[in-house]
Amino acid sequence: MFCYTECMSEITAVQLPAPQRGKILVVAAPRGVRSTMMTMLATLALQSRQVMVVDGGNVFDGYTLARELRQQTIQVHDALKRVMLSRVFTCYQMGVTLSQLPLDGTPVVVLDLLGTFFDENLSFKKRQRLLYQSLGDLRRIGAMAPVAIWVKTRSISGDEDQHFLRPVLGIASDIWELHKMTIPDYQLPLF
Repeated sequence: MFCYTECMSEITAVQLPAPQRGKILVVAAPRGVRSTMMTMLATLALQSRQVMVVDGGNVFDGYTLARELRQQTIQVHDALKRVMLSRVFTCYQMGVTLSQLPLDGTPVVVLDLLGTFFDENLSFKKRQRLLYQSLGDLRRIGAMAPVAIWVKTRSISGDEDQHFLRPVLGIASDIWELHKMTIPDYQLPLF
């Protein structure tokens, strides 16, 4: 397993590798990595006949994706047609969507996977059971196709939340953990 940790002043400067067939790439990073994920998605859209995107946090950015595609090809419309988007708003929808994805080698990108599992209206046990089912589906898909999962680190703070992150990291072949570097306020002395 490859594990990469990076502190950067600008997360958008990171070039993530495209996931490989038979492997699951997990990116644990704050919201600033969204454009970097769209760059990776653009690469997949150009390499594949179709890419499935499951958006768990309403973070898919079509404009950034189109801009990234425009930098790589003049056939932007053809590449955009290859991207199939499913937006999910609950952990139940996430589970159903992942269980219905085809096992035909189509790459899968899951954006903000854990965003749907922080619903406090459901018991912890139910959310955890649904997460394990979803991860089982992703593992099954990952055996046949490239899979990339983005986990937003802003939402992972408490002990209960760590119970959701550990299983996601457990199915990963490669883990990229990105942190935004904070520069402390410092005033230069005048004399």
